[in-house]
Amino acid sequence: MQLSVSEFAEARGVSRQRALALINSGQVKAKRIGHSWAIDQLEVNQRPAISRPLSPRMARLLIAAMSSEPAELDSQERYFLGRYVERLRSDPSPLGLLHSWLRSRQIRVVDVAANPADIADVSSDRRAIASGISDARAGLSAAREFEGYVAASALDGFLRDNLLIESDAPNVHLHVVEQLPAAPIPVGFVIADLIDWNRPREDGRARELLEAVQWPR
Repeated sequence: MQLSVSEFAEARGVSRQRALALINSGQVKAKRIGHSWAIDQLEVNQRPAISRPLSPRMARLLIAAMSSEPAELDSQERYFLGRYVERLRSDPSPLGLLHSWLRSRQIRVVDVAANPADIADVSSDRRAIASGISDARAGLSAAREFEGYVAASALDGFLRDNLLIESDAPNVHLHVVEQLPAAPIPVGFVIADLIDWNRPREDGRARELLEAVQWPR
């Protein structure tokens, strides 16, 4: 079911202006139909942002820390990263913080559809790296879906060659980034992607992976 901006705002309990701001910032997915926006009803239940996103650089550094990967930091970055880690470890709801902070890890998200029989080919395309529900560390069965990262420069070719199209029932969830991470993707990306689904199964697995993180000292 598609909602207008006013209907979405009423369902979410925010003003129409706030709803438009969420759409324009990419926090709420919507389709432009003529001069109006159409919003899927599922967006009503998406996890709200509770903090501003980190800078893209700091988001990558936090992901590296979550993934126990070494990173070169200057003194200021080390100080702020330490504060973010300390807040995460002490917050009773760290998933909400990570969802808000790590939105800047990507340029945007593209949801498209593939023929279910072609999902294996999509996932084996070297221009994309599996993450989220498609990463083995998530421990989730997602054989009929694919989630992964693709570089912005390769996106058009990836969509064209894999016959990926817009659909009301997408089964391919792509995180578009400037530079593709190395494979296998750092586990910090997997945790962030699972959190974004805002579903009990994915949240549960994200918590387990987050609890297993060996934070730098």
